[in-house]
Amino acid sequence: MTDIRPFLAKIRRSIAAHRTAAADGYRRKLSDSSASADLYGTANAVILLYTINELPAFGTDEHLAFVSSLQQFQDPHTGLFNGIGHHPLHGTAFAISALELLDSKPLYPLTDLQELKDKAALYEFLAGLNWVREPWAESHKGAGLYAAMVLAGEVDAAWEDAYFNWLHEETDPATGLWRKQAMHTVASAPLFHHLASSFHYLFNLNYRNRKMRYPDAWIDTCLQLNNAGEIPLKADALSFVELDVLYTLICAASQTEHRAAELQAMIHAICHHLLNSVESLSGGPDDDVFEDIHELCGTTCALALVQSVMSGQIVSGRILQKVLDRRPFI
Repeated sequence: MTDIRPFLAKIRRSIAAHRTAAADGYRRKLSDSSASADLYGTANAVILLYTINELPAFGTDEHLAFVSSLQQFQDPHTGLFNGIGHHPLHGTAFAISALELLDSKPLYPLTDLQELKDKAALYEFLAGLNWVREPWAESHKGAGLYAAMVLAGEVDAAWEDAYFNWLHEETDPATGLWRKQAMHTVASAPLFHHLASSFHYLFNLNYRNRKMRYPDAWIDTCLQLNNAGEIPLKADALSFVELDVLYTLICAASQTEHRAAELQAMIHAICHHLLNSVESLSGGPDDDVFEDIHELCGTTCALALVQSVMSGQIVSGRILQKVLDRRPFI
């Protein structure tokens, strides 16, 4: 049994420590200025509180303060949300998906994205992403566009169908991933980068209950990477890697019995790895906090998946909420 309550307590302390003096916002890192709020710090605070089921109730002063703080990051002229360290499309999707947890929306239309409502422009945009060399980073744009437009209420079902149809046609039959043939060239990024990229499109599919086109091939790819030691799990460190991998494995396992025993063994191995890390990360003085709540968000969201798989082996006092079961993007 693993007791995650000390980790949950450290999450709470860390959120409080990252609060800034500005407009009820939060900074991403403790080393950042305590005088100004950051989009990622504020959005991650919302996601963390949602995951541990402690988000302020709708309509309370705390809830309204979160909404106002997130909305202030939107540029009224472009409609985009700009956060430090990521492309504006990522920042826009990240902020809007955090607002969704608060049952709220952006204040302004997504003006700079309006041209991508056109199907031809959408397909040109998706095809123009660097799927070969930078699939992971580029997926923040390709997946973020969908999450931002849909959660903001900017597009209709026909646009969503067009988006999913493009992904369907561009699924690689050999690996199960996106984009077709992108990972089979000499210049390609490592295969794990394509898996991490595809994770971002997968949660969009799941949001609308769309199935993976080649789940068996996806599983083969994951097992291949695992057997070759090419999944960069980090011991005793915060990370998004476990979330990316566990989410895709659990999704694939729900759609096929292909190599089921091997797949379940891989899932449980990663779960145990994460629980060991969480136990280690929970240590330290009673006032110890995490430096980076963006990375903390990744580990905490992954921990919610672990609990859903191994609930009988975790002492928590509560059920963690899986944020990607509610809306896309992370």
